[in-house]
Amino acid sequence: MSAALQPAEHRLAMAERIAHIGSWALDLPNPQLLAYSSEFAAILGLPANALLTLGELAGRFRPECRGRIEWLLQQCSRHGMAFDEEMQIETPAGRTWVRVACEAVQNKRGQVKGLQGVLQDISGQKQAQQETLRLAMRLTTTLASITEAFVTLDRQCCFTYLNQESEQLLRYTTGELLGKEIWLVLVNDQNQRLRQELQRSIATNRQVEFEDFYPGLGKWLEVRAYPFTEGLAVYFRDVSKRRKSQEQLMLLETCISRLNDIVLIAEAHSASRKVPYIVFVNQAFEQHTGYNRHEVLGQTPGKLFGPGVAHDELQRMAKTLLRKRQARSELLIYRKNGSCFWLELEIVQVAATADELTHWVAVGRDITQRKVNADAIHQLAFYDPLTTLPNRLLLLNRLEQVMSQSAHLRRQGALMFIDVDKLKVLNDTLGHHKGDLLLQQVATRLAGCVEDTDTVARLGGDEFVVLLENLGDDADAAIRQTRKLAGKVLDELREPFDLAGHQHYTTSSIGVTSLHGAHDSVSEVLKQADLAMYQAKTAGRNALCFFDPEMQAAVNANAAASSELHIALKKQEFVLHYQPQVDRQGRVNGVEALLRWQHPKRGLVMPSDFIPMAEETGLILPLGQWALATACEQLAAWAQWPQAASLSIAVNVSVRQFRHPDFVDQVMAEIRRTGIKPQHLKLELTETLLADGMDVTLARMGTLKALGVTLALDDFGMGYSSLSVLKRLPLDQLKIDKSFVAEVLTDPADAAISRTIITLAHSLNLKVVAEGVETRAQQDFLVAEGCDQFQGFLFAKPLPIGELEAYLMAQDSLPQRRAASSPSP
Repeated sequence: MSAALQPAEHRLAMAERIAHIGSWALDLPNPQLLAYSSEFAAILGLPANALLTLGELAGRFRPECRGRIEWLLQQCSRHGMAFDEEMQIETPAGRTWVRVACEAVQNKRGQVKGLQGVLQDISGQKQAQQETLRLAMRLTTTLASITEAFVTLDRQCCFTYLNQESEQLLRYTTGELLGKEIWLVLVNDQNQRLRQELQRSIATNRQVEFEDFYPGLGKWLEVRAYPFTEGLAVYFRDVSKRRKSQEQLMLLETCISRLNDIVLIAEAHSASRKVPYIVFVNQAFEQHTGYNRHEVLGQTPGKLFGPGVAHDELQRMAKTLLRKRQARSELLIYRKNGSCFWLELEIVQVAATADELTHWVAVGRDITQRKVNADAIHQLAFYDPLTTLPNRLLLLNRLEQVMSQSAHLRRQGALMFIDVDKLKVLNDTLGHHKGDLLLQQVATRLAGCVEDTDTVARLGGDEFVVLLENLGDDADAAIRQTRKLAGKVLDELREPFDLAGHQHYTTSSIGVTSLHGAHDSVSEVLKQADLAMYQAKTAGRNALCFFDPEMQAAVNANAAASSELHIALKKQEFVLHYQPQVDRQGRVNGVEALLRWQHPKRGLVMPSDFIPMAEETGLILPLGQWALATACEQLAAWAQWPQAASLSIAVNVSVRQFRHPDFVDQVMAEIRRTGIKPQHLKLELTETLLADGMDVTLARMGTLKALGVTLALDDFGMGYSSLSVLKRLPLDQLKIDKSFVAEVLTDPADAAISRTIITLAHSLNLKVVAEGVETRAQQDFLVAEGCDQFQGFLFAKPLPIGELEAYLMAQDSLPQRRAASSPSP
C-alpha cells in the first residue's frame, strides 16, 4: 500500500467507526470470500482475519430475516437489483438491528461482475425511535380529552396561572405547572411555532392569533395571546372538530375530483329556473366529455344528449326517480367534439326535507369498452368468425322460432343443408388459407341467393345451412320455390372462385327438408336435411336431394345393426368356419378361417351381411383381433394332433386392421401366447392395401415375414396390383379370385388371366392358390397350367371345427386322397 493512500484509508476507517458503518465487497461470477472492513467485522462480532462467504453472511441474520436476505442477495447478483433494508442479526453480544444495503458492480455490457455493500449498526436509533413512540403514546393518552383553557405567563413564558379548563387541557395541576415554561408542555422539536409566536408577541408587545396542531394533544388549538406588563394572557380554544370537518370536506372534494368515475351535480329547478342546471363536475367529467367546467356550469345536463339519445329511456328514468328517488341506466353521451361514448349512469336525489328537492347527483362510468366486449362476445357466441354468418347456436334458436311459427300459423318453410364438395382436397393441396377464402366467398354467394328474412348459417367445416321462411301456405308451391332456389345455389357455386389469383372450381351437395306440420325437435329437422345431403353426395355430388322417410329408415336399420354387432361381440356370438385347401395330389395342407355370426334369431349370418358395417363402425378391429387369436389357439390345439400338426390356417386381414399401429405387435403377441410355429399362420391381405401408404405397408410386411409368418395376396387381379409393386412385396402366395376361376372354361379372357397369374407368380417364386374351384374340369385346367393349391366346394364347403376335424380324419383314412364334390351351398 502506498504511503499516500494510508491517511485516506485511516480516515475512511475512522468514519466507518464513528458512523458504525462497515463495508464489504465480493467478486463474481465465481463466488469467493468476502473482503470487508474492520468495522464490518466489529458489527458482526467476527474475530480478526476471519474468513467469510456470502452464504455465511446470510447465516448471521435472524432466522425470520434469513430467507429474505438470501433472496435479495441472489436477485442482486443475478439481475443487478440493489436493496436497502433494516433487519436483525445475531452477534456474540446478542441481537442487533442493522441497516444492510447492497449494489451490483456491472461491466460495460451491463453484466454483474461483483457486489459491494455496507452494514450499519442502527440499534441506538431503533431504541430512540421506540422511546419516542412510547412517549408520544403516553402524551396522546394523557391529553386526549382536553378542550379549552386560559393561562397567564410571565415574560419568560413560565406559568403564573392556570384555570380549571387549562388543567383539563394539559392534565397537570396548577401546583405541577406553576413556574414552568410552557414549552415543556406544548412545544416539541417538530413544532416550534408556539415558542416563536409567543416570543414575538412579548418582543413587539402585540397580540397574536393563530391555529396550530399539537401532536402532544392530538388537537388543533386556536391560540390568542395578549401581552401585558408582567407577561402574556393566553387563550386556548379547541377547534379540532371544525378543522376536521374542513379537512373532510377538502378530502371529499379532492376525492370526487380525482375519481375515475364521472360525477355531476345539478341544482334542482327553482322558481327562477325551470330546469336543473349544473353546479359541479369533476376532472373525470372534463376528461371524458372534452368540456371544461366553466363551459358547463350553469348549463342544463341536456347539453350532453345528442341526436342518438333514447328519449324513452330518459322518460323511464324520470318516472323511476319520482317513485324511488334514484335511477340507473345506460345512455349514449356526446363529447364536445361530436363523438360519443356509453355511460353507465346512476342518479340520486338530494332533498333538504321530504318534500323539498335541492340537487341531483349523477355518477357515471364509461362502459364503452364493456359494450364493445359484450358485442364481441355476442359475435363470438352467435356468429362464425371466418364468414361472419350465424353459427350453429344462433341457427338453432332461429330454427326453433320458425318451427313454432310454422306449426302455429301453418306457414311453409324449408331447411337446406349445403356441403362444399372436396374442400379437404383444396386444403391439402393449396393450403388452408385458400380453403378459408373459398368458404368466405361461398358464404357471400349464399347470402346473395336468399331474401333478407332468410338465414344463412355455417355449421362448421364445409357445411352451410339455409333456413327459408315465409314460403306461403301451399306445400307444393313451397317445394317448387325451394327447388328453384337450390338450383340457383348449385349454379352459383359451380361458377369459378378467384382465390387470391388462383381460379378454383367446386360443386356442392344439397339436402332439403320441409318445415311444415309438427316435428319432434330441431335436431330431428337438421338430421333429416343432413341425411338428404349425404344422399346427394352418394348420388355423385353437385346434386340436390329432398328428404325421404326411407332414408331415415335405412339409417335406423344401420344403427340397429351396429348396436347388434356390439352386443354380438360382447356375447361372443361370432364363430370361425374353416374351408380346406388341397395340393395337386388332393392332400389337405391348410385351411382358410372364415367369420360367421351365429345370430340368436337370424341363424348363421354370412360375412357379406355384417363385415361392411363392422368396417364402418370400427368393430372390424376387435373382430379381426378375435379371429386372429382364435385361429392361433386352433393351431396350438392341432400341434398336439398328428393329422393336423402340419396344417396352416389362413386369416383374412382388413386394410383398417393391418394399418392399425399395434397390428404387428398383436400378431407377435398371439404367436408368443399360443406357442405356435409362425409359418403355420398365413395372413391374407387384399389388394386395396396397396392403394397408398406403400412404405408403411412394406415395412410391416417385412417385419411379419422376418418373424416367419406366411403372407398371401387375396383376390389377385381385382384391385391395385402392378408388376412394379408386386415384385417389392415379401409374399409367399397369390390367390386367383373365384370370379376368374368360375369362367375359366368358357371365357378365354378369364383363362388367359388365370394362366398369366400362375406364370407370373412362379416367375417370382410364389405359390398360387385358386379359389372357388367347384368342378373337376376347372381343377384339371388349373393343374395343367401349373396351379399349386386349390380351394372350393369341389373339396369341401367352409366347416365348423368339429365337422372339419371329422373331414380331416376321413381324408386321412383313405389310401389315396381325392377331392369329392360337396353339396351346393
